[in-house]
Amino acid sequence: MTQERTGVLFGLAAAAGWGLFPILVQRGTQTIPPVTFAALSTLVSVATFVCYSTVRASWNELRDRRVYFPILMIALCIIVIPYTLFFVGASITSGVNAAILLLSEIIFSLIFTHFIGEHTTTTKLIGGGGVFLGAACILYNGSLSFHLGDILILCSTITYPLGNFYSKKALHLVSPDTILFLRASIGAIFLLLFARLVEPGVAMFQTFLAAWPVIVANGLLVLGLTKIFAYQSLKRLDISKFISIGATATFFSLIILILFFKEPMSVYQWIGIVFMTIGVYYSIKRKSVNATDTKYAHTHL
Repeated sequence: MTQERTGVLFGLAAAAGWGLFPILVQRGTQTIPPVTFAALSTLVSVATFVCYSTVRASWNELRDRRVYFPILMIALCIIVIPYTLFFVGASITSGVNAAILLLSEIIFSLIFTHFIGEHTTTTKLIGGGGVFLGAACILYNGSLSFHLGDILILCSTITYPLGNFYSKKALHLVSPDTILFLRASIGAIFLLLFARLVEPGVAMFQTFLAAWPVIVANGLLVLGLTKIFAYQSLKRLDISKFISIGATATFFSLIILILFFKEPMSVYQWIGIVFMTIGVYYSIKRKSVNATDTKYAHTHL
């Protein structure tokens, strides 16, 4: 099996797990203060990555000081800013809006990646556009309204492309396990401190005991295992292809809602599945650009 195909399979596996994210966050924040939920979930993911790094015997990579600035940027752009905005936004909007607005990452990525060496092509636009339109139809379902929470979620996706850019840089220096451990650790420290600042009356230990199933599920499966799959995918694919495949998480969200929450299928959702299938086909069909032609190549470190 080629590296490209392996990356696609890891990407689809990550998307399947990420489909749980907006559902768990929207439901979890109904009873758990949002920043506390983000902090505790991220802390659980740190424990996951400690185990992963131990099994992979990659602790010696922490000695490479070149990786610390990229990982600081990754933590800031993928955890600190997005999680804070998303968890707060999801607590005051619907699960549907939360999921659809996460798709803004596709648009920001298509714009950003053009300037770092992943040139925009017709196949790339059809792939990304098809996934975006398909997911939008699946989530639209005939009605949509926007509130403050929606604006926060929209803003939470702006820094993702920059975070993925530094992730690709870091992957030239160390393994995915080291990146995941460091970015989650930095993110958890910040979110724990921020939670104490903005939610001072929350008893974290008691909150964890009262809601540990959803916190552990979010931290272990979604922010933990799913991210392991995601970084194995990102290591093998360019950013544009990685993001387009990852956006199929919306399809998996729909499957979860149908199977476990008895959500009925609408005409809009069937149309969305058709668009998404076309988009995924073109995304998979397009070969990733040669990393040496991009600004995240090892020659630019």
